[in-house]
Amino acid sequence: MEWIKEFSDKFLLWLLRVTSRFEKELTSDGRAEQVLWREQRLKNLEGLALRARQGLGGETKTRD
Repeated sequence: MEWIKEFSDKFLLWLLRVTSRFEKELTSDGRAEQVLWREQRLKNLEGLALRARQGLGGETKTRD
């Protein structure tokens, strides 16, 4: 069942991107900045997912 939700989410995102003019109006500098922000958001989400998994497993990790 979860794969259906994942597929539909990805399909809708793809459809919205294909049919919209999203990022078409950006300059090359604007596009580069958008890429940097997208990469930062992805890193943040990966960090949150890692902390969530550690929290569920009862593991704690200290910062050096």
